[in-house]
Order: sequence, then structure tokens, then C-alpha cells
Amino acid sequence: MNKPFFFFGIWALLLTGSVSAQSKADTLKYCIKEGIGVGGYDPVNYFESQTATQGKIEYELAFESVKYRFVSEDNRKKFEKTPFKYLPQFGGWCSMTLAMGRATTPKYDNFAIISGKLYLFERTVSVNGKELWLKSPEANENVAKKNYKAYSSSGQIK
Repeated sequence: MNKPFFFFGIWALLLTGSVSAQSKADTLKYCIKEGIGVGGYDPVNYFESQTATQGKIEYELAFESVKYRFVSEDNRKKFEKTPFKYLPQFGGWCSMTLAMGRATTPKYDNFAIISGKLYLFERTVSVNGKELWLKSPEANENVAKKNYKAYSSSGQIK
């Protein structure tokens, strides 16, 4: 076996593997299902119409390897121009459960826009994360930020 070609082949496989790994969505940073962010809801529409509306696949756009769907080409262009303006806080995880020390998927129609930021919340039969959050938003924000940082880097909240 010719050693230079063998090592070149191994190097090429490693390089290819690292490139494809970088193209995968970060499932700790973002709350996603099958590569789709915000549950397929249009993140711009929360701001534009104050409603949770499912986006359409024909207006899909990838950002940081996460696919987002929009109700219109206009909303897709707005997001493309300034994505961080529209992205939900804490990668789309439930803001309140992060403040409580857990990372859970929100109900995408249970949201609040506070100071120009989108927050998503879980809702169960007995507990509404949005209502809990609004009782002490500043304190909840501080704890959720700390917990999200720990979770998105390690998968654990300390």
C-alpha cells in the first residue's frame, strides 16, 4: 500500500466528516424538530401580526443550519436581512422552564414580545409558563440566561 495516498485518504475523510458535522443544526442551542426551528411557525409573523402562524415550506430559509418557515416571501426577506431581530430568546426553548432549571419545548402559540424580544412558553393543563414569567420577568430573564448558557454548551443545567 502506498502510504502517502493512504494518509491523504484518511485526511480527506476526516475533513469531509468535520465539514458535514458543521452543517448540522445545534440541537442544544436551538429547540428544533427535524431541523425546523420555532415549530415551523413564522418568527417574523409574531412581530408583524402578533399571532403564531405556521410558515410554508415554499418560503423556507436556513440560518445557522436551522430551517425557518415563513408565511410570505416578504417575511422571509425581513428575517434574512436581520435574523437576530426575530429569533426567539433562548434558542426557542420555553423561557419559563429554563428559569426553573429545565429545557422543554414550548407551545408555539403561547408567546410574549417584551422589549422587542420574542419569548416562547410551555403550557400545560394546570400551568401556563407565560403567566409565571410575567410575574417577575427581569428575575426570570436573569436565571433563564444563566441556565440557557449552561444547557446550550453542555446539555445540562447546573
